[in-house]
Amino acid sequence: MQTEKKKNRIKTFLLFVLKTGLAVVIIWWLIHTHYDTIVKNLANINFWWLLPAVLIFIMHMFVCSWRWYKLALVLNIEISFAEAIALTMKGYFFSLVIPGGAIGGDIAKIGFLNKHTAKGSKAEGVFSILMDRMTGMAAMFSLALVVILLSIPVLMKVELEIIELTDTVRVLGILALIAMCLAGLGAIVCLFFHKFFEKIKPIGWIMNLGDKYGHGILTRFTKVIDTYRKSWKLVMEMCLVSVIFVHLNIVFVIYLIMKSLGMSNINPLNVISAVTIGNVAGLLPSNSGLGLRDVTINVILNAAGIKNGATIPIIFSAILISCFLLAGLFFILDFNKKEKAE
Repeated sequence: MQTEKKKNRIKTFLLFVLKTGLAVVIIWWLIHTHYDTIVKNLANINFWWLLPAVLIFIMHMFVCSWRWYKLALVLNIEISFAEAIALTMKGYFFSLVIPGGAIGGDIAKIGFLNKHTAKGSKAEGVFSILMDRMTGMAAMFSLALVVILLSIPVLMKVELEIIELTDTVRVLGILALIAMCLAGLGAIVCLFFHKFFEKIKPIGWIMNLGDKYGHGILTRFTKVIDTYRKSWKLVMEMCLVSVIFVHLNIVFVIYLIMKSLGMSNINPLNVISAVTIGNVAGLLPSNSGLGLRDVTINVILNAAGIKNGATIPIIFSAILISCFLLAGLFFILDFNKKEKAE
């Protein structure tokens, strides 16, 4: 048993190293390839525009804390808004330093939440975090579908520096993005209407089997989903909040970065397209989307005629990393409190 656990830890660690290495290589490649342009852009940057960019990014972190707080209340989880902020900030910090990226941050958040919840409601605490993640993704996939369809002319101009793209490859890439969004939304819809799908014998058999070996965890999860379905208005409100104050909020951060670089006549759709599709790309195995999101934002902005030499995504990633590291203060302060108490 211990040998198996050791193997899993080694596998997890190696996966973390691989993801981190991939992010570092991509970012290094972007900086190395566009070094002269980046240095020139940074030399002329107006840092006053970056101050509101940082504040707005931090605001989106607090909005995510509030969204989870509201969803947790549906399950009668006894947690204050201040605690929700602290736990969410810890999750952001650990999404940088433990395997799994954003999911790794959620796992850390679950661990911290377990200390705040009663023994019989720990699973519900986990499900509230999962529901919060699902709500954010539903908002992102919905926004992405609209944006992708509106941005097809720009996406058909996408070029990669390492490989030449044909129109066929671009079309397949667009279809893959649409399929990814539809699959994500479809999975969420299936969960909310699980009773209908449970009537299909193969699916019902698999769920019963999973419930048997999971000690009833699927039954508890579906009950939680039913509870959220009854509160569908709140769930829809949180999706709308996510679109406006989370995903479009990030778009505004990128816009302010562009203003700091002296750019004008900015087409909002191009920025929304680059950021939203970049965030979808960031869902692929990576640490908080670093690397994959950067290169995606860069190539789409280039296709839209915004030649920035990768400066925009590099500055954005610097803001993200700085804010997530700053969120670690919630963990440090909490740790210090425990030491003093002991």
